[in-house]
Amino acid sequence: MSAGQTLKRDDRRDARPPLDGQESQGALGVFGRLKKRLLAKPGDPLEPAAAVPAAGTAAAEGWADHHTENFMRRYLRTGDAVLDIGARDGKFAVAAAAAVGPDGRVDSFEPSPSLRRKLTEAVHRSHAVAIVIHPKLVGTQAQLGRFVDGTGKSGRRRPPLPGELAVGGVIGVECIRLDQAMAARRYALMKLDIAGGELVALKGAEGMLREANPPALLIAIDSALNECGSSPEQLSDFLTASGYESILYDADRHKLDYVGRPWTRRRYVLAVAQKARNYVSARLAGMDLQKEPETEDVLRITTE
Repeated sequence: MSAGQTLKRDDRRDARPPLDGQESQGALGVFGRLKKRLLAKPGDPLEPAAAVPAAGTAAAEGWADHHTENFMRRYLRTGDAVLDIGARDGKFAVAAAAAVGPDGRVDSFEPSPSLRRKLTEAVHRSHAVAIVIHPKLVGTQAQLGRFVDGTGKSGRRRPPLPGELAVGGVIGVECIRLDQAMAARRYALMKLDIAGGELVALKGAEGMLREANPPALLIAIDSALNECGSSPEQLSDFLTASGYESILYDADRHKLDYVGRPWTRRRYVLAVAQKARNYVSARLAGMDLQKEPETEDVLRITTE
């Protein structure tokens, strides 16, 4: 299945746990509009982006910077499936659910009992039937993992570091490998924000990433990576080896910037599968494609 291939409705909405529950415009062959938007110079007027549900705009407030929030709203489509790794209080999940609608799906993983209560409350308040909550860790092995729910020295919610084991409050949480548990579904987007465990989670999704599933990732990159024994550079190298490019989306100028060390500029970094670059850019331009476009070099690329 190609990176841009969509799922039938029944494939998106299979049996769910008790808690779960823009019309496309443009057509193939109109790359002039795509170029006008993504090759625009600063200050050039842009055509209106694809329609975004009003509920998605309100719900997204506060989960990330406005560039990242606007990327999600421009990129996602009704019926998409989204992976939310580290759902926290549910702001991203609710915003994504508003974007994909009732025919879409948002698989939200949150192992923290305290945060999961907030997530559950947010789901019920928003009546977001697309959200499926998974009370699990994501890692490289399917096993029973250990988890500290904010009671360690760092105050973070994550598997305990060696120095945190003696603090107390360590609980057992089921850990899954994304390749084994979630690979059967095609996802449009994955968001990862798990207190330094992002590289570990991605290593458990190597098979999915080889298939550009999903085509786009939003990854939180900060000092927590170093605390967990990895680094932004190691994460970037892994993404490159997996066929992904680290990018920043500029919402003010509506373009993708290919810059060095993007995590030094913004906490959330966008990673796009090389084989799906044109598919992602076409979506950002308001087009709905059933497969990757063949036209090359339609992005305005900024390098530094």
